Amino acid sequence: MAEKRILIADADPKACNDFRQSLGQSWLVVGAATGDAAVGEARKELFDVVVANFELPDLNGAELLNRLLVANPKTLRFVASAEALREKATCQVVGSHRFLPIPYEVATLKSTIERALADDYGMSQSMRELVGRIHTFPTIPSLYIEVVNVLKDLSATTKDVGLIISQDMAMTTKLVQVINSSYYGLPRTITDSTEAVGILGFETVKSLIMTVKLLSQYDKVKPVYFSIDTIWRHSTSVAHTAKAIARIESSDPQCSGHAYTAGLMHDLGKVILAANFDEKYHEAHVVARTEQRPLWEVEKEILGASHAEIGAYLLGLWGMSDEVVRVAAFHHHPLRAGDLAFTALTAVHVANALEYEGDSSADGPPIAVIDASYLQQLGLEAQVDSWRRARRNPDETHYENSTQRAKAAAKTVAAKAPTKTVSPAAPEPAPVSESAPASAPGITKLAPAAFARGSSMWRLLAKCVGLGLGISAILAFLARLEILRLEKLTEKPEFHQIVEQPHAVHPKIIAVAAPAKLVATPPPTPLPPTNTAPAMALQIAPPASPIALPAPVKTALDRLKLQMIFFSSQHPSALINGQLASVNDLVADCRVLEIGPSSVTLEYQHQRRTLTAIR
Repeated sequence: MAEKRILIADADPKACNDFRQSLGQSWLVVGAATGDAAVGEARKELFDVVVANFELPDLNGAELLNRLLVANPKTLRFVASAEALREKATCQVVGSHRFLPIPYEVATLKSTIERALADDYGMSQSMRELVGRIHTFPTIPSLYIEVVNVLKDLSATTKDVGLIISQDMAMTTKLVQVINSSYYGLPRTITDSTEAVGILGFETVKSLIMTVKLLSQYDKVKPVYFSIDTIWRHSTSVAHTAKAIARIESSDPQCSGHAYTAGLMHDLGKVILAANFDEKYHEAHVVARTEQRPLWEVEKEILGASHAEIGAYLLGLWGMSDEVVRVAAFHHHPLRAGDLAFTALTAVHVANALEYEGDSSADGPPIAVIDASYLQQLGLEAQVDSWRRARRNPDETHYENSTQRAKAAAKTVAAKAPTKTVSPAAPEPAPVSESAPASAPGITKLAPAAFARGSSMWRLLAKCVGLGLGISAILAFLARLEILRLEKLTEKPEFHQIVEQPHAVHPKIIAVAAPAKLVATPPPTPLPPTNTAPAMALQIAPPASPIALPAPVKTALDRLKLQMIFFSSQHPSALINGQLASVNDLVADCRVLEIGPSSVTLEYQHQRRTLTAIR
């Protein structure tokens, strides 16, 4: 393998040593203390990678990288700076670039640079040429960087993030618009950014900030063949639908999070192409409409790359997760990704096609459609109708996921399996479930013996439950008989005579709870030694003024109502009595002690109560 070359433009001599230590013998590291020296080195020979410190003594790193772009557009370029200067550094670099934080993290330099090279080397020559001609790549929003920096502190709360967002009126308005949309179906209007952050969650909010701010950088771009508002509405719809589909098919919350983020960002490439190549991109729309061909195919033919590839390249530049980048790249042709199971890519591919259903026009290009062969390969073709229902009703939770369908089908096969019977004419047991299709994937691989063992286990469990219920009913019946016996006993005359003698207690009355009209009191004075001295005496309250037992006093805990839990391992929160609260917050004078996935524990005056979320 040929030796790779990297140019480090940094006044600190330690920078070259850091890169040599991290990259190893397979790399030739060349250092330059000034921008002019770096330009001179670049004229001598070509470099695979150039890293420029933004704060060089003679010219800033952005200007250096811009000069090198003209000389060699194929070189992979990194601008390096302190995190506080990130936005300033990246917005001044023309065309494609990547960012490295200073101080350099020696442990991760090698993986960061080689991953970037792998992404770049995977591009076609036409893609490289197109990227080299792009001069208005959007920059990472400063608000996004602020939120990410705050969330690096594990003690950060929704209030911290909400305060940052509240200082940006445009972002606050968009966030409130999203949270009050029909997708969430909240019972009241949310106007506070902190409360919106608590309901949406940190990852969703970060994705929204990134997308909203990126699209706002192209407010002045108004091509006649599509609008930024249309891209926004379509992207948010795809994000919500993809998240709903991911929740049905996967129990991994990270999958639904990736599906939402990728759904928001899957069409950013369209905006970049329209902003940089207005005439040619318009031509691509005309050809696609005239020849009734998919737009992404015509984009690649005319421009050299599709909006999916450009969008993926952009997301890769910003260091988005590999999953989000893959979804952007393959959301129109998921079979090329080589996935053999349900992923966020599946969710976004289907959601994108479902959002276009019914929106086609006679003079428009062909709409995106679901790749049937892809779903058939995953064994999910029967789920499309369920996904359509989830799109119409995203808050519904009764849709079965693939695991539930497999279990239901297993029960059906177990119920229909032949069993040993005394009489040959005995009918077969009825199926346990009819909700799973007979051709559910994987069912034919299960052994009948496994179903028999599972069926026996459930029968044993059912017997145990029935026995427990029976014992509970018997105990309740006996307790009722004892109460009736005591009520009859208090009506007998000898009972009243016994009570009127303060030092004599019927042996059957001792240690028995008194009826509502009886008051148990200890002896007022010590009694002389006697063989009949009781432990306590009972007296009947006068009928004219019966003493009623005090009613239970309601505390602040009794007035609490748990409405929703937003659980995360680091920053859980809950909606209680209409207030969004975190651990240690006060709600109606009650302190939140703990927030779990399905319950919240609160304390009031040393009394505790656990509220459980209703599923």
